[in-house]
Amino acid sequence: MTNTIYDVIIVGAGASGLAAAISAKRKNKDLKIAILEAQKKAGKKILVTGNGRCNLTNTNVNKDFYHGSFDVAPVLKRYSANKLMAYFSALGLVCDTESNGLVYPHSRQASAVLDVLLMEIKRLNIEIICECKVELIRKKSGTFTIKTNNGNYVSKKVVMSCGGKAFPSAGGTGLGLDVIKNLGHKIAPVSPVLCPIQVNSCYIKSLKGIRAKAEVTLFDGSKAVKSEVGEVQFTDSALSGICVFNLTTLLSKVKSPVISVNLAKDYSYIELLNLLNDRKKLFANEPIENYFTGLFHKNIGIALLKSVTDKPMTEICKRLSDKEIKALANIIQNWKFECKQCKDFSKAQVMLGGVNGSEVNNYTFESKIVKNLFICGEALDICGDCGGFNLHFAFASGIITGENL
Repeated sequence: MTNTIYDVIIVGAGASGLAAAISAKRKNKDLKIAILEAQKKAGKKILVTGNGRCNLTNTNVNKDFYHGSFDVAPVLKRYSANKLMAYFSALGLVCDTESNGLVYPHSRQASAVLDVLLMEIKRLNIEIICECKVELIRKKSGTFTIKTNNGNYVSKKVVMSCGGKAFPSAGGTGLGLDVIKNLGHKIAPVSPVLCPIQVNSCYIKSLKGIRAKAEVTLFDGSKAVKSEVGEVQFTDSALSGICVFNLTTLLSKVKSPVISVNLAKDYSYIELLNLLNDRKKLFANEPIENYFTGLFHKNIGIALLKSVTDKPMTEICKRLSDKEIKALANIIQNWKFECKQCKDFSKAQVMLGGVNGSEVNNYTFESKIVKNLFICGEALDICGDCGGFNLHFAFASGIITGENL
């Protein structure tokens, strides 16, 4: 057991933890701060965000992009995208804003973001202790005792920036939630989000590796819940792509989930029907397996055809009946896939669920249950859509936490 009594111990050297440490030390240079990190190196999750490019914020950020019990509005009012970019600019990071509002480091390297954070951590003389797994925290007589695999640490204040269960390959375990629960907090049920959605379809394997522009809509039975437009990616068992990922934030609330894929969003039903009839004439003597040549990937076309007709793919196009053409128009604009609930955290970018938002002050991030305990980042019951919203919250919540230590 160390004899040192720290002013602040931060559990987790991810985005929110590093930001909290820097913010606290800048405010009070005399604070003795240590960050306890379970992994061999700090910031491992930062390196895998945005496919290694680190989409760190979005100029369109607002509360409508977030889901969960934590009220994010005061955080976004305090730290806009521009203010967060200014924060990183002061650390030496040059950022670019793309036309859709996504903000990346100019180098398009996540390592650039981590590097400037760690340089500031070093300059401020903040201690990071790696391969240090927190097992239990107890509070007695105004101080916290943090039990770890490396022994015990004592601190006046504790910040739980321990993340969630997403990205287990980068250290996501969710074990920090158990520690927080033992301190008296309620934990909202957790589920993986921003991940592929497993579907039941006899055609899905034949579509593996194909991408298609589409509108995707999540239904609860016959009720539309949410729609997104973008590029759908087919895997051998799931639908993927950013537009699909953004449906997962509501998936756990849906009892009978079905995804409808509209491959011709920009056409009215009549326009699409006319297009299909024109193709029937154009390719009259071609085998029907070539019917969608020039419109869809061949395997998508064959899957659509097999969904509406028993005719062999060698039959010629002019043999397609009016009923089959109408059925094709319907399925092109409403191709339904029965969904399974997401359970695999290994492919999830973030976690939905966590510490109940009503138990944490959304202006300071201090626990309402335990004085001088602060909780920020992914450990809270809050998650954002794809597009930099989750990293924005992680950094902003960490900075605000540090300002209040």
